[in-house]
Amino acid sequence: MANITVCLYTPMKDLMAGNGISSAITQQISMLKRSKINVTSDTADFDILHINTPDPFSLYAIYEAKLRKKPVVIHTHISAEDFRNSFIFSNSLSPVVKDYLKYFYGLADTLVCPSEYTKKLLVEQYNITKPIKVISNGIKIERFKDKILRAKRDIYRKKFNLNGKVVFCCAGVFERKGLSAFINVAKTLKNKNKVSFVWFGKILPLLTPATTLKTYINQKNVIFTDYVEDIQAAYASGDIFLFPTREENQGIALLEAIASKKPVIVRNIEVFDWLVDGVDCLKAKNDKEFIAKTKILLNNHRLGEKLAENAYKKLISEGHDLKNIEKKYREMYTNLLKNRSDLCV
Repeated sequence: MANITVCLYTPMKDLMAGNGISSAITQQISMLKRSKINVTSDTADFDILHINTPDPFSLYAIYEAKLRKKPVVIHTHISAEDFRNSFIFSNSLSPVVKDYLKYFYGLADTLVCPSEYTKKLLVEQYNITKPIKVISNGIKIERFKDKILRAKRDIYRKKFNLNGKVVFCCAGVFERKGLSAFINVAKTLKNKNKVSFVWFGKILPLLTPATTLKTYINQKNVIFTDYVEDIQAAYASGDIFLFPTREENQGIALLEAIASKKPVIVRNIEVFDWLVDGVDCLKAKNDKEFIAKTKILLNNHRLGEKLAENAYKKLISEGHDLKNIEKKYREMYTNLLKNRSDLCV
């Protein structure tokens, strides 16, 4: 079916600049255009409505689409589980968020989950019965070619005074992302190993708990850059990607690190089960293990290269490149339009 017009309605995109959802939306737009699917933000003229954020504006757009019997796709970037330990009051609001998401996601004709873990979460914890497609957020792997990164290696190393080996993370500055673990690794290993620790990620002072700002950001062991424009330069500057996040629906930053052929250390949580400890990554359960695993990679360059190469091969084989994701979206949209008569109102 040709000439499909998809309304990627993203009223909150500008407010989310610099985080994973914003990156996913940007990738969706470029990906759909490359696959010759018409993309619009106009809610008046489209074939399919595709929603990425569960905000009130999107909720209204869904209601309108339902009245017009237009198919609705909702991307499940957010769960109550990954909302916790982020913004001010996020923990106390988490139960309310969960109830709202149950309702919001229940309005979809098809849900898109970025991982099998998120699908399992929605089915078992949210009792979602709507059709669910597991489609990786994906990344444009060619953006992280060796040649490109070599040319940008020194941009942020010079700007942020990064010396020696660089252990880094690219993520929003929230405790849920494992801030305390990252800082504890830095405190233990920084001076002993002549290594720099840097966290590339947007800081939102008005929404970040004061304890996070005081305890984590205002210390000297880790450099917090705030939002950076050139994500390729960020990955180019680093040597070991330390990602101690406690909860993810997928983790675009991890995919980008692997595409950059950086050895990765991740927390041993279910969403990262597609990676194998000691084969294509190192995994840790607590701060002590994160310190030990980071120390191993700092002292064993050959192991890091082996892990990075294996992870890169797996990234390719499991189809995380946007070229593969494009095909899955077109197939999903086409099937939705074919089965238009089955849509719920």
